[in-house]
Amino acid sequence: MMTVMTPNSGSRSESRRSAFLRHLRRFHAWVGLSGAAFGLLFGLTGFLQNHRAVMKIEAGQVEAHKVQLELDQPPATIEDLAGILATRFGVPMSRIRSRVLPPKSARFGGQDVKASAQWLIQVGGHAHFSRAIYLPGNRTVEVERSDANVVETLQRLHKAEAGQTGWILLTDCFAGALVFLALSGTLLWTRLAGPRLLSAILALGGLVTAILVASRAW
Repeated sequence: MMTVMTPNSGSRSESRRSAFLRHLRRFHAWVGLSGAAFGLLFGLTGFLQNHRAVMKIEAGQVEAHKVQLELDQPPATIEDLAGILATRFGVPMSRIRSRVLPPKSARFGGQDVKASAQWLIQVGGHAHFSRAIYLPGNRTVEVERSDANVVETLQRLHKAEAGQTGWILLTDCFAGALVFLALSGTLLWTRLAGPRLLSAILALGGLVTAILVASRAW
């Protein structure tokens, strides 16, 4: 049994297609506008990282200070130490990262000895961040506090090195927005601006160019 396409059904299909493309174009524009600030930040910092040597731009610098903090008593667990340092530095626990470093083998007096495990506590931040190493049982903890200049701070923002959940979430959203803009832009171009064959050639050409350039620096 053959299905007969009436003029009304064809017009409805065309109307739905036009409505879909119209909404997609609007959403494409809204997503692009909302991510414009992030695009500007990542674009400028990426440009600085690529050309700072040629343009003689001041490289990112970090000024480090080492101090020893006195503890009222040796903490029982690494979580207790993390809480103490969070209170001392006045930072939320969400910025604290901790892990136990396994014992390392060494030679002392001509004999193989194994050093005790160490506790590593890191306080994340873009411009100010710290790193503490603690030997269990001691009454002191060695803390290295680092202060980054403006260029280094921007680079850490670009690479999301601070480890803060909010910033990582925002960068993930920006990455997802870039994927959406690429796919929706390709769809809009093929539907509104040109033939599909030409769009496929352009997309494939860009992919091949990226692979060739990346392979030369592998």
